[in-house]
Amino acid sequence: MQLKGRVAIVTGACSGLGKAIAVRFAREGACVVVVDLNETAIEPTVEELRASGGDAIGFCVDVTRRRDLAGLMDKIVEQRGRIDILVNNAGITRYRPFQTMSDEDWDPVLALDLKSVFFCAQAVAPHMTRQGYGKIVNMSSSHGTGATPGFTAGSPGGSSAYAAAKAAVIQLTKTLARELGPHGVNVNCVAPGFFLTPIHSTTRTPEQIEQHIKNRIEMTVLKRTGQPEELASAVLFLASDESSFICGHTLLVDGGRTDRM
Repeated sequence: MQLKGRVAIVTGACSGLGKAIAVRFAREGACVVVVDLNETAIEPTVEELRASGGDAIGFCVDVTRRRDLAGLMDKIVEQRGRIDILVNNAGITRYRPFQTMSDEDWDPVLALDLKSVFFCAQAVAPHMTRQGYGKIVNMSSSHGTGATPGFTAGSPGGSSAYAAAKAAVIQLTKTLARELGPHGVNVNCVAPGFFLTPIHSTTRTPEQIEQHIKNRIEMTVLKRTGQPEELASAVLFLASDESSFICGHTLLVDGGRTDRM
């Protein structure tokens, strides 16, 4: 068990990639702290992790609200004694053509996909630096490493808010690694390619989803979609002591995206 005895926070842990990460961490011996805004999904997720033999607790928290996060970290330390791992996974998309994108489209994406990463890291850092150990894994995206040639929401710039946030997460990871590394905290980033999760159906029709999957498969060397468990394995590596001399790195988990090779 690579995470035996570790306390690991996973934001957005009740669905999609976050759920896969939480399941893998629990299997590897961690106490998984399930953090999500979907209050009705938290207890079933915690029970599922416990039923599989893992240890888990859950909290309903809006991670875009900085003032709520310090209290969350204090509660976790009070209940479990420490915090070893933070996975900043929570995220959303609001795909719109660039020229018609409004504040209502742009602001929520930047708040959850970027600001919450900063807020959560800032809230957990005092606990990690005090104990001289910590692992922070931030979730970026292949959208954060280059502009896809495919159309999103009918526009080459349809993912501008999401892409901007995810690119910023990569640079934020580097700056946090520089600041926290001397205190024994490894800060790294994962940039997933295409994984079929519920987020892809939130802004697309079934026909658009089918075409989207086809386009993304054609962009990869491996000619297939990624499985959530494959992404969870990459996050596990960066959250474990197997990656003890890796800091400030962005790991692409994208099946070999040919548009960036």
